[in-house]
Amino acid sequence: MKRIVSLLVVNLFVLSLFSQVQVYPLGNQPEKIKYTGSVTYALPTTTLKVTVSVSKVQDVRGYFADYAESLLGLTNIIHQNRTHYVLNSVEIEPLKTANMTNVYRAFTSNAILAEAMNAATLTPQSSYPDGYLTSYQTYTASLPDFFKNYADISYTQQQETFVDTKIIDGVVTQVPANHTKTVSKSFENKAREAADAIMKSRKDQYNLVAGEQETPYTGEALAIMLSELKNWESNYMSLFTGVSIADTIQYVFYYTPNSELEQMTAFYFNENKGLTPTNGTATDAYTLNFTPRYKKLFEVTELYIPESGFITRNMQPVCVSLSHNKMVHDFGVLNMYQAGSIFVVKPSAKEPFDINQVGVVF
Repeated sequence: MKRIVSLLVVNLFVLSLFSQVQVYPLGNQPEKIKYTGSVTYALPTTTLKVTVSVSKVQDVRGYFADYAESLLGLTNIIHQNRTHYVLNSVEIEPLKTANMTNVYRAFTSNAILAEAMNAATLTPQSSYPDGYLTSYQTYTASLPDFFKNYADISYTQQQETFVDTKIIDGVVTQVPANHTKTVSKSFENKAREAADAIMKSRKDQYNLVAGEQETPYTGEALAIMLSELKNWESNYMSLFTGVSIADTIQYVFYYTPNSELEQMTAFYFNENKGLTPTNGTATDAYTLNFTPRYKKLFEVTELYIPESGFITRNMQPVCVSLSHNKMVHDFGVLNMYQAGSIFVVKPSAKEPFDINQVGVVF
């Protein structure tokens, strides 16, 4: 008999530890509640922060593109000026946010828990707008100075040697003479001079590496000279191949998948227009796909109001990928609340309890 009484006392004590919370759907609680602590919270959900990096590429034709193949044997060059866009990267970051369709008001008579709940209401929570474009940054590039400021002298001086006939002391004498004349350089000659500069740079690089020079340069000095010669070669080479410059634009989107984790369009990309808000001709739709790793093992199908514990939701792993046409990019596994189960957690009076673990407090 004493053993039965002892068990009843223990059970009542344990029940008292777990009956310190009453939870109501927001707007459905009684007008008067005697409990000293309360907090409003929403079930957590996962919002995806999607960062897209796009480059606006400008291809600029080289001045001597017409002579690239005949003088240097180059075929892979820029033949005409054009502007196009390149999708550099897509990154995804999961964020814990509030599901405003599942909001609850929790009350407690436990003084310690009430203090924790009241303190939690003073902590501001971040919110993220859901929709298309929310922000972007632009990183601007410019033409290389050598290419932009390149100018070649259009005239050159030539020495002409000839024999001049003169009468000196009554004697007819032929005297060698020369004079300088200025002639206009053809565009092809300008291209040849640029090609000669490239070949001279390559020859000088070879001589430095082969040790043809008499001066024993240090390794550091040799590296500096080779770097300058390579830069010289690259500058003149751009006059034939052309140059490409890119302005990088970084877009940030926030998307919150629904509870069914249905696929959703993240953005549209067009090679001639970049990121666009709508679909169109020659435009690829980039779609987010979600595949839960496990089925929901448990779910509270019927909540008792008031519930004597915190209603919450856990996270489960989800495979996330981005697809367009037949291409698929796999982001791996992310933990998402949408794939988790709703259940009730009963806080213990003896164990520390973090109210922010059950939802998003506000």
